[in-house]
Amino acid sequence: MCLIFSTWIQSENEESYGQVFFKSLVFWQEGFFGLLDFTLQMMMILVFGYALAIYKPIHSFLRKLSFLPKTHLQALFLCALITIFAGLINWGFGLVIGALLARFVFLAMKEKGIESDPVLLASAGYLGMAVWHGGLSGSAPLKVAEEGHFLQNKIGIIPVSETIFASFNMGVTGGLITVFFLSLWVLSCRKNTSEPPVYSQPLRPVNPSRKNFLGLFLGGLMIVLVIGKIAFQAEFDLGFLNLNMVNFLLFGACLMAYRGLPQFTEAIIEGLKSSADIFIQFPFYAGILGLVTQSGLLELTVGYFLENSDSNTFPLVALFSSALINLLVPSGGGQWAVQGPLLMEISQSLGLSAARMIMVFSYGDQISNLLQPFWALPLLSITGVKAKALLKTGFWLFLAGFTYLAGILYVSF
Repeated sequence: MCLIFSTWIQSENEESYGQVFFKSLVFWQEGFFGLLDFTLQMMMILVFGYALAIYKPIHSFLRKLSFLPKTHLQALFLCALITIFAGLINWGFGLVIGALLARFVFLAMKEKGIESDPVLLASAGYLGMAVWHGGLSGSAPLKVAEEGHFLQNKIGIIPVSETIFASFNMGVTGGLITVFFLSLWVLSCRKNTSEPPVYSQPLRPVNPSRKNFLGLFLGGLMIVLVIGKIAFQAEFDLGFLNLNMVNFLLFGACLMAYRGLPQFTEAIIEGLKSSADIFIQFPFYAGILGLVTQSGLLELTVGYFLENSDSNTFPLVALFSSALINLLVPSGGGQWAVQGPLLMEISQSLGLSAARMIMVFSYGDQISNLLQPFWALPLLSITGVKAKALLKTGFWLFLAGFTYLAGILYVSF
């Protein structure tokens, strides 16, 4: 990657390729630890979401819920509805909830003698990852609502009332959910040729404590503190909601749920196993950000898009590029760190709304998760379906969702 950057930059530079390549490596190294706070924030939001998903009462509730559908279509809609709702609350929560529900529903339908497609059920259980960035754990809109975020000097602080809770986002997300339900209905009409799932591991929920209530006390104190902070605001607004506040609330909620610190710790350790990829990858994303900004590549790219785009076409370019880059940088937070500065620079130059363009980025990032096997790994492990089969079905859901998003953005801008 550094070779590609240095080759591009060398055309504007009198230094040799070797000198520029080495300088590019230095830029990358200097930015390597530039997103440590963001890395920890993203790890925490996944860990707490995962911990809530394996909470025994939630686990038991999902098992009971799985016996409600009486037809295959009802089973698909139930999986999609619960998964999307959970994904809008927290992407880690939605990812695990969707996987668990897809597995439970398939087994329940099998027990009742009703034929169902395990791959299509798993795809429905993955839809939370296709809507999450427009929800309460969306990393880009939450990050720009935070005091001191890395783009504050360019775009200021943008509250979630202008992004996540804006009527624009609610309308687009609502329409996208409708498109997914229609797509599932169409896909359910095809002949079921899926292979039976193979489960590689038993599911182990974590019970809350029945004797130790220290976690309940501490978690309740954290929740009360947030409620008090909101209550004593001169005027209530959603400006308080950012990544730190979401993690604080999730921390308190997990403590209250598990009640005892040993049980809370056990659930957190399980969640930490799923966050290892973020821990490993984010420093590399930060290095790319350092390379892009310090090398002058950002300015060159901005100039290119300004010469070849206008305010009507750039939102579509941003949507497509966000969807494409997500296949290379599978973390929404990491992708925002790399792509955010570029998008905001161009948007400002074209006079486009920064808040809306942040959501355009979010839509592109989330929709191509349906083609991205990275985050599907926990789901594949739990549901027992094969990656190839899941991605084949995911392609049709992606195509329907992307077509809708492109059309609505073309009209909206």
